[in-house]
Amino acid sequence: MSLAGRLEEIELAELLHFLALNSRTGKVTLSRRDAHGLVLVRQGRIVYAASSSVRETFGSMLVCQGLVTPGDLAQALELQHMSARERKLGHILVDMGAITEGQLEEVVRQQTGLVVQELCRWRTGYFRFEVGPVASAGDFGVDAEDFVVTAGVATDQVLLEAMTRMDEEGPAAPAPSTALAIASGPLAPALRAEATVGLLRRASAVVERGVLLLLRGDEAQGAGQVGLDALPEADELARRVRLPLGEPSVVAEAVERRESWKGPVPATPANDRLLRLLGGARPTEALVVPMVLRDGVGLVFYGDNVPSSRPLGPTEDVEWALLEAGLAMERDLLDARLRDFERARGFRP
Repeated sequence: MSLAGRLEEIELAELLHFLALNSRTGKVTLSRRDAHGLVLVRQGRIVYAASSSVRETFGSMLVCQGLVTPGDLAQALELQHMSARERKLGHILVDMGAITEGQLEEVVRQQTGLVVQELCRWRTGYFRFEVGPVASAGDFGVDAEDFVVTAGVATDQVLLEAMTRMDEEGPAAPAPSTALAIASGPLAPALRAEATVGLLRRASAVVERGVLLLLRGDEAQGAGQVGLDALPEADELARRVRLPLGEPSVVAEAVERRESWKGPVPATPANDRLLRLLGGARPTEALVVPMVLRDGVGLVFYGDNVPSSRPLGPTEDVEWALLEAGLAMERDLLDARLRDFERARGFRP
């Protein structure tokens, strides 16, 4: 499964922040007329970043920072060339005693930040995010293995540093991640009608009945339904759903873990209230897919197999529909904050 779009509509900083919040694993590829880029993320952390327009080599970075001498670099390159097995240049330099493991990790982290900074400047082009495994060690399948951060780098830290450098280097159009530091108060975004309809249509192919919930603070509020049309005033019924996230429930657990969940619904007061609102029958299998944004805002879809009791379909379609709707909400949130920021800045003397 993949998600693709234009950078004019969803900027890279926005996408990476969203993937970090939801602990996604996969690769983001970027392309424009004169360049291409790649970012690998594991559980939302950036493991690797590369761009065809950033051409500083690993060795030159070490020499420019005074960490190794040109002689040390030449010796390490010769050892790398003569080695019977493929070895990373950084590891050879560590084995030689030219640099420490800590210095190596810091240079790789710096390079990752520089690449992400350059990619975040792209205002046109295309992106594609593809879900897939990213190795925890060994071969990552990339050209410059020396620039892999095995443990990953905190995405928000990289984005904050990238945005700070971009601000220091000169004026630029406000990037979505800049808004993270502008306002800390939560907003209550509206879910676009077209996103709701598309999401519920795709969910209907997976579940018999379900309800779409908006996360706002410490509560999940009903926003739409599928499969409940036989009940009187089904849409109004769905909007009456209120689930406190402080009570044990399948919804609260999925939101807390930020992971999809599937299985039989345990008997808890919150779960039982939800099932009563949906018609009363207890399913043999249910599905909860959360999509968390920021400040306690996000989306959750609950669905189950009442009345047929047939096994639920594959969950990927629901997850991607939620991701698309969540990105639209995230963009609306950031646009609103940037407008507020611009208005406030206009009143400064």
